[in-house]
Amino acid sequence: MEKNELLLPDLFTLLDSLEWGISIFDENGKFLWVNRYVLKCSGRARKFYDDKTVYDFQSLGIFNAPVCTEVFETKKKATHLQRSYSENGKLKEFIVTATPIFDSNGNIKFVVADRMEMNQLRNFYNLGLSERRGAVQSSVKIQTKKYEFIYKSSAMKQIVDEIGRAASVASAILLQGESGTGKEVVAHYIHDNSPYKSGPMIEINCASMPENLLESELFGYTKGAFTGALNTGKMGLIEAAHKGTLFLDEINSMPLNLQAKLLRVLESRTITRIGSTKPVDVDFRLIAATNQKLTDCVENKTFRLDLYYRLNVIPIMIPPLRARKDDIVPLAEYFLHKFCDKYELKKKFSKKVYRTFEAYGWPGNVRELKNIVERMVIMSTASTININEIPSSMFSEDGFDQKDTETEDEKERIIRALKINQGHRELTAKYLNISRRTLQYKLKKYGLLDQKQGNGPDSL
Repeated sequence: MEKNELLLPDLFTLLDSLEWGISIFDENGKFLWVNRYVLKCSGRARKFYDDKTVYDFQSLGIFNAPVCTEVFETKKKATHLQRSYSENGKLKEFIVTATPIFDSNGNIKFVVADRMEMNQLRNFYNLGLSERRGAVQSSVKIQTKKYEFIYKSSAMKQIVDEIGRAASVASAILLQGESGTGKEVVAHYIHDNSPYKSGPMIEINCASMPENLLESELFGYTKGAFTGALNTGKMGLIEAAHKGTLFLDEINSMPLNLQAKLLRVLESRTITRIGSTKPVDVDFRLIAATNQKLTDCVENKTFRLDLYYRLNVIPIMIPPLRARKDDIVPLAEYFLHKFCDKYELKKKFSKKVYRTFEAYGWPGNVRELKNIVERMVIMSTASTININEIPSSMFSEDGFDQKDTETEDEKERIIRALKINQGHRELTAKYLNISRRTLQYKLKKYGLLDQKQGNGPDSL
């Protein structure tokens, strides 16, 4: 369509589709047209605006001070906060910009006013802040089909580089790391960037099933293979992963006899269902994950050495969250926004909450951080979540982290708490979940009474 083919009805249709309000007035302030956004916010029918002016709306108490009146007086564009009442009597706030349109003699012919509700503006502003904060922090968000992978630390950048190289080939990958570090997210990222990405990704947790059920789930069975078997038989998960990816989580929990069968599958690239003698060709990418050192399992004779060598083609160690502190804040912010969207809430963390998160050892890693953020978002009553709402489970009975690094002693933890609370003794004692008297005793014990940690009214 050429520009000169765009007719007036088309323009009104376009204006009706906007997510902000458009009102058009004549030189006397009379409503000529309003779009659907204006009607939706006011709760009034378009007919209500017929033959009415902004001055009528003001006399009816709908507007407090129409922005258009200033434009008629000054002949200049004006932007102000405008309060108006909807049809149901609800007071709403808008940012309104009124722009004059002049005729050939320099007289106002029309005024076009655009408006947006303050709540909507806040949402856009918060979105902008969030995205800008993410850009400033240089955090990276990798989205797979099922998960999002958030990181900022150099340690994780190196891991992601390794994962990218490993994903491009078809070799077996062994993911190692503590529970909750994100091995499942990494597995999905590898699949989505591998030669097998067009195929299925089949996942199974080897620790979640008893041995006999795990065998039938992995290898499948034929009709009548055992008591309780389906009359139709069943395809196993390994067979179902053909031309795709098989992800075996907690493979250290796989029984030894199944380890032997899995090894044969990996070497022969065939699968034989329980009760059958006919092998079936399979082609899949194997990703195995473990939260234990497989070398220790081999030494304890709970894991086969030959299978370990077969799996350990490309080993990738995912570091715990406490070893990549730079990822804590980006992850916390990501989960905060995620759960605020999920529960339709508007909340943020105070700076002290972020400092506390960075100081904590996170024994449960990313999974623990996610669960704690969700709990705080749901349970907090204020829009700004402060340090008092951090779950007490993050601290031991004497108020200190349950899982600190081995080299950190009590004195260092007290110094850290002082820094977080800017030297304020009462807040420091509350943060550590100990009495002010106990804090005073510990400060004296470790020679910290004269150490300046802050400049507040109660600082050291």
